Amino acid sequence: MAGSKVEVFNLALSLLGGHQLLSVEAPWENSELGRLCEACFPQVLGEALEAHEWSFAYGSQDLARLDEAGRDGYEYRFKLPADCVRPVRIVDGSAEGPNYIIEGGHLLTIVSSARLLYVAKLDDPKRWPPSFTTALAWGLAAVLAMANNNDTDKQEVCLQNSKNFIEQAWARDLQQQNPAQSPSACSAARHGSVHGGDQ
Repeated sequence: MAGSKVEVFNLALSLLGGHQLLSVEAPWENSELGRLCEACFPQVLGEALEAHEWSFAYGSQDLARLDEAGRDGYEYRFKLPADCVRPVRIVDGSAEGPNYIIEGGHLLTIVSSARLLYVAKLDDPKRWPPSFTTALAWGLAAVLAMANNNDTDKQEVCLQNSKNFIEQAWARDLQQQNPAQSPSACSAARHGSVHGGDQ
């Protein structure tokens, strides 16, 4: 796993055969390439976190109910957590939890109180598994291949490698789960009924 974002930036640059960033703290302050990495990386990270229900990025929170009414049979409206990238389920002791829909940063559901399990915006490199970190590096390399080098062929290779490592990371993440003891969407994914990115 990476110790800092700069290590991920340098891994992406090495995959492109490019220069390395020397500063550990804030290379974007005095490096055009560093500023480009810093500007592009949040999008790369967000897309990777959205792709699956990553257990290493789980967060949970009691949601604040809003006064505004719900709609279409979903009576109650709640504000989503600020760091929510992807909802997983409402935690109520059952395997799947109550039904809900997402609308404009709100969660609408049939229950009057809700605790949400979700994929959080996890930006601490020390908590990313190695295969996920490698996927991020390839994803960033794909962006840099166009933004810095305008190389569409290299971008295609980087995108495919990023996708491959995302799938490897997801398979390993699933292997660490035990749905018989802790039911979740992961159990459905094992049987092919749920797959990240298809919701």
